[in-house]
Amino acid sequence: MAKENLSQKFQVHYYFDDDSHSMNAFVRNRAEKDLLEAVKRILELTSTAAEIETEAFKEGGLIETLNLIVPSLSAVAIFLSPAINEILKHHFTKNKTDDAIKEETLKGLQLDNALKELDYENKFSNSLEDKLVKKHVSNYYSRILGYEKIDRVGFKNLSRKTEEIVIPRSKFKDFILVDDKTVTEDDDAEIEIISPVLKEGTFNWRGSYKEQRIDFSMGDAKFKNEVINGQHQFANGFVMNCLLQVTTTFDEFGDEKRRSYSVQKVYGTKESGSTNYTLRSLGYKKKEKRDQQSLFDRDDEGNS
Repeated sequence: MAKENLSQKFQVHYYFDDDSHSMNAFVRNRAEKDLLEAVKRILELTSTAAEIETEAFKEGGLIETLNLIVPSLSAVAIFLSPAINEILKHHFTKNKTDDAIKEETLKGLQLDNALKELDYENKFSNSLEDKLVKKHVSNYYSRILGYEKIDRVGFKNLSRKTEEIVIPRSKFKDFILVDDKTVTEDDDAEIEIISPVLKEGTFNWRGSYKEQRIDFSMGDAKFKNEVINGQHQFANGFVMNCLLQVTTTFDEFGDEKRRSYSVQKVYGTKESGSTNYTLRSLGYKKKEKRDQQSLFDRDDEGNS
């Protein structure tokens, strides 16, 4: 006789700030998409083949039930199916530690060998720490945070009849990932101009910096006006010495997302074949400051 499929049910409960039982369809559909993408990704990471069905919505705010149907003949069904709901609760509630989920799921499990056990534990680790799952969860909370009617949201493992974990609206932001920025400066940057901007506007220049092509904004208003007024003649090999500000944006996982460049001060320029810069007033001030610093350094050495 063929075995019946295994089924795991996961409940999402939206609580509203009024007595209604309805929700904006666009908000719900977009939030549901992010929820389902998180579930889909977890199933992929745990090598679990499953169909996802939704049951009719219930009142009491609004209750949504996901039904994960896993073929019982699947190689990992018996092992991983009980864990799926706990992994989902982990991501959407931050209620359990990784070790607690593993211990609960591995309890009473008979494995063929140590290698298989290691493989399963790797699947757990990947699903619990996966960046894409966290991104989908972040998007989900961003959606419902923007819908003021939702006062809180609850998650429950219906298959194990565990208690519902409720996340108040004040905690939604704890799940939303944000970018981080760092700003560094190169006070002696050399940029070979590829494409200058010869008219007014917020257009980006293009140049070569450390053998890399960059687009950058010109933040030195005086130099910009000199260019517009035709005081600089650009040709192949035109280089400027400047203060370059580099803004690096990192995503929520610490990976570099993008870089933007802005020239804050132009100290001097030189044409192709020239070995010396034609300094501007800023360049002279910078040179005098460095000469003074070098003088103090020599005096310090002489007195040592």
